[in-house]
Amino acid sequence: MGSENQAVIVFFSKDGNTRSGAKRLNERLGCKVIELQEQQKGNFLQALFKKGSKLHGNPWHEITDATDVYLMQPIWASNAVPAMNTFLEHADFSGKRVTIITFQQFADLRNSDKVHQDIAAAVKQRNGQVIGTHAFIGGKMGHCAAEKVIFDQIDALVLPD
Repeated sequence: MGSENQAVIVFFSKDGNTRSGAKRLNERLGCKVIELQEQQKGNFLQALFKKGSKLHGNPWHEITDATDVYLMQPIWASNAVPAMNTFLEHADFSGKRVTIITFQQFADLRNSDKVHQDIAAAVKQRNGQVIGTHAFIGGKMGHCAAEKVIFDQIDALVLPD
């Protein structure tokens, strides 16, 4: 990635799947990484009703100088996680190319398209351009998949120029 592009990875991880994915993507990109940290743990009901959770700091300010933003998260209750909902409410994606990456336990990747569409709509509403969406398999609920499983999926990503 050239010096004209500045990438930022923004992620939330509960069980470690997305954290492993963010780690591997960062090894490929060599960019800034922002882990969304909740003040109080979000839950299934917040995800189900598309609610946010309070985050530590103002992580949305960390993407100000980015040209490319990678949003990474698990799928909960067939929706975005509360921490990402809050980030999406506050972030300004103007002039940014956004790639959405999700992890879930189901091999058939059920409902990932719906989650990607919802996140993409929020990004577009905040003036961003979604250039890619990717659904990956993580571990079962409460468990992290083997790092190699996560790394192989991230390694297969074709990154934008």
